[in-house]
Amino acid sequence: MISTHIKKAVSFHCTIQVGLLSLLLTVSAAWISAATDYYQVRGGIPNSQYFFKTNASGNQYLFFIGNSVLAGTGLKDANLRYSAQMVKGFKKYFPEASMPETRHMQPGGSWFGLFRCSRGQAVFGEVICSGHLAILDFAADDRNADIEQVKTSLEGLVRQITLYRATHSRILVYTLTPEILEAYKAGKVPEYINVSEQIADHYNIPSLNLAKYAAGKIIAGEISFKEFSADGINPTDAGARIYAEAVSKFIDELLAAYPVPEKPQRYVLPAPLFPKTDDNGRIVAYEDQQVKQSGSWKPGQASPIGPFRHVLVSDKTGDTLTLKFKGSEIGIIDVVDKDSADYEYSVDGTVFRKLVVTKDVTGPTMRPVSLVKGLDKNTEHELVLKIASPGTARMGGFLLNGTIEDAFAGKSTLERIDAIYAAMNPIVYKPPKDRFANIPKTMSKLRDGGELRMVLLGDSIMGNTSGSSFELLLMRDYPKCKIIKIASLRGSTGCTYYQEDNRVQDYVLKHNPDLLLIGGISNRGDAEAVRSVIKQVRARKPDTEVMLLTPVFGAIRDEHIKTFTREIDTTTSNFRYNMQKVAAEEKCAFFDMTGPWWEYIQNSGKTYGWFMGDAVHANARGCQIIGRLLEIWFKE
Repeated sequence: MISTHIKKAVSFHCTIQVGLLSLLLTVSAAWISAATDYYQVRGGIPNSQYFFKTNASGNQYLFFIGNSVLAGTGLKDANLRYSAQMVKGFKKYFPEASMPETRHMQPGGSWFGLFRCSRGQAVFGEVICSGHLAILDFAADDRNADIEQVKTSLEGLVRQITLYRATHSRILVYTLTPEILEAYKAGKVPEYINVSEQIADHYNIPSLNLAKYAAGKIIAGEISFKEFSADGINPTDAGARIYAEAVSKFIDELLAAYPVPEKPQRYVLPAPLFPKTDDNGRIVAYEDQQVKQSGSWKPGQASPIGPFRHVLVSDKTGDTLTLKFKGSEIGIIDVVDKDSADYEYSVDGTVFRKLVVTKDVTGPTMRPVSLVKGLDKNTEHELVLKIASPGTARMGGFLLNGTIEDAFAGKSTLERIDAIYAAMNPIVYKPPKDRFANIPKTMSKLRDGGELRMVLLGDSIMGNTSGSSFELLLMRDYPKCKIIKIASLRGSTGCTYYQEDNRVQDYVLKHNPDLLLIGGISNRGDAEAVRSVIKQVRARKPDTEVMLLTPVFGAIRDEHIKTFTREIDTTTSNFRYNMQKVAAEEKCAFFDMTGPWWEYIQNSGKTYGWFMGDAVHANARGCQIIGRLLEIWFKE
């Protein structure tokens, strides 16, 4: 009897074991068969294929936004990071295309990405959406976020990128986390990936589920999770090779799905998938005219960390900042350190709440933080932020999902640049008396009237010169003259390029200039190339007058800043001196703008970033330094 029961128990136990083994084999087989189900091509990236093929603007930047996985943290071979593998895959099909990758790691996941990818970053001076292909990877940083927040922030971010430039291609990427692995082990679709795929479907965006591909390998027993990732997030070299396999197959399918179009097509955004999504995320610069300061705040101070170009500083308890806005969410972004002050804040007159600084930071840290969410986005609100304890406050800006009034609304361009300059220290500069000797016809038209055709030749810094609207200042000083300003520019390009292959025809002569202004920072120190352009222009249009400008703005490492002297150094061969000699020998007007420009910045009491739009170019204030110096130079 006992023997019979034992036999039945053993038989039942064996049946269970066989069943479990069969189930495990079935699950493993399902994962293996689903190996081609880890990506969706959807609408593909035909616009990027066009840009890759034409290579029209030189560098075809890919901008990756995400976390440490993008940086290859923990990898012995950095080339195994999946971002590099994606570039490798694209290069296989477009070997002639230049594809530098820009990787933007950040705290706050897709929530902060919503603000950081907005259309203007006056404080940061960065333009994340500078390429044509956005690869978004937030699975690791969104792992602890509320799923309702993920819905609206990730969708809002996708919309922001498209609103920034309607031809941007986008790809969603999901990398493996412990939570995602556990969901797949349980046979479930992870909640984060389910939401992300809904967004990808709604906007017809390709997606690459590296998490699913890697989880399949782990569940099938081909690699343990510990072998795949030492910390649960960043893959080891072995784990990165698994990601690389998945990337290779995905890129092949992605680029085969659609032909290269004849021209890029603009994406039209559908209505938001989630009703609460707000795609007005932005960083409002603390120096915006709608931000009201009370107390002893000092603007334009050097930031101890990037990506801030400058910060607003105060160490006085009770100093306040006030901002009126419309929107669903308001927060701040600042720099915190061990000496930082705490804040108190109130929205719409509510009781002040405290925002305490975490004192265990190891050094200066960027802190993006939400203060209030769920506001009526169609109603005007007011935030009051107050320093509430001893210490130093270092403000970067406000995180706003909404809008503020444009302080320049209804103003003409001249009124706008006058308002910008009115908030700056006035420029004091005395130009040389004989400066007009080589431009008599130009000065005659300015004084006596007529049309003056002025061509600006150079790079994006000459674009800043054009952006200063200095011609409006000249026409105010010389009201009889009508100035036709033509900006003939090419990014990162100087006369070493324009002197070749009869390019002066397209870039200069076809515009029929009366006055040609040559400047910028991209002449590679080659004053003789500038001379070559002058000679070619005058050989076919002898009456063209020429004015040479020495460099302004650029990176702090550039020669004209690194070795700056107020007056031109005539004891060595340098670009400013050589430009001066070319101007004298070719009978051109010459403006050594470098000297008074950098002297003004040095004496301003502000950091260089206060005048910068990014690491190289001027912002609106910086443009006014250029414009007002030109106004002074031309004024009699």
